[in-house]
Amino acid sequence: MSVIKHIELSSAQARSIAISAQGLQTGNRFSSDRLDVRHLRWAFSKLGVLQIDAVNAVARSHLLVLRARLGGCHDDLTKLLEGAAYDRREFTEYWCHEASYLPVNDLPLFRWRMQRAEQGEVWGGIRKFAANNPDFVNKVASYVAKNGPVTAGQLQSKPKGGTWWAWSESKVALEWLFWIGQVSVSHRANFTRFYDLASKVLPASVMGDRMSEIDAHCELIRRAATHLGVASAEDLIDYFRLPKIEGRQRVQELVEREQLVPTQVDGWDRIAYLSSDAKIKDETSKSVLLSPFDPMVWFRPRTQRLFDFKYRLEIYVPAAKRVHGYYVLPFLHANRLRARVDVKADVKAGVLNVLGIYSEPNRMNEQAIEALAIELRLLATWRGLNEVKIGRRGDLALKMKKVMLTI
Repeated sequence: MSVIKHIELSSAQARSIAISAQGLQTGNRFSSDRLDVRHLRWAFSKLGVLQIDAVNAVARSHLLVLRARLGGCHDDLTKLLEGAAYDRREFTEYWCHEASYLPVNDLPLFRWRMQRAEQGEVWGGIRKFAANNPDFVNKVASYVAKNGPVTAGQLQSKPKGGTWWAWSESKVALEWLFWIGQVSVSHRANFTRFYDLASKVLPASVMGDRMSEIDAHCELIRRAATHLGVASAEDLIDYFRLPKIEGRQRVQELVEREQLVPTQVDGWDRIAYLSSDAKIKDETSKSVLLSPFDPMVWFRPRTQRLFDFKYRLEIYVPAAKRVHGYYVLPFLHANRLRARVDVKADVKAGVLNVLGIYSEPNRMNEQAIEALAIELRLLATWRGLNEVKIGRRGDLALKMKKVMLTI
């Protein structure tokens, strides 16, 4: 029986490894103003999946995530991703972490999720509707087969009352068919999904590829370790939202196979894991604002463990009770999360409104403040905006107004 080796890391080393694993280090040769599909492939090699979210306070989250790694400009990134996903079918959509883009060839890794959904392991509203309305679901499937690609609105315009997001019945039926892999997203227009039969959208090789659930879980845990750099078992399981009990079993199996290395990180209250081929080297992060749904910060317990940064998204908090704001972006600089910035783009007026800027205790020196000012200018330019307007909220607001005048 082989002896399982352990590694010890400082908290600074852990942050450096995590930042490099996510492609957020300085000197990234793929960051460019002129992007092509090679840049997109590299980003997905770092991310694995790209979470999709409807909130558009600054830009769609998936575009902010790509920007943090690739640069470019908003419209070019949009065209690049949509062309690769919907024209060339190199990427597709499915439930990976949440609703996400992923490389189309990775879809078989989630076949188990489709099978579990069909057996009832899916959101309660969808499961109940599909069980109670099988004839309607079959009619929707037949309509898509004959008329796809279609939107939910084209099937049924009358909204269904109730609490489940007030979705129409057709939307719920389509989402069920999407979960079980019978339909897929053909394309989007103004962010609206157009659905068609998966057999018409996806390559035959993907449709026919099968993998056992255990093998898929092992591979997803292994990939999560690569994407995260250093992570606890909970972090690894959350990355692709795997079942917790089975996920822990797979983590242990990968340790026994020496594909994961148990690691003690200074200050962590639990064992972490490194991929067996991880490289431990010093890297310095970019100075960049991160989407709330960036994999670097999307699992809040890990964000607090790794960066000592307690982060809560306050979109669903009543305005009067918000602490920092509606859509607050963490500011990454020199390997630490150093500030929180509440931002909103007014595209018609050409203004990036910075509604609030809040520093983390003892983390925003003069260099960091200047770096944040430059990043705000860059974010505005990326979004096609001409002006950055600093509001009154936050301990850094007044100072940032002065600094912005000098850059």
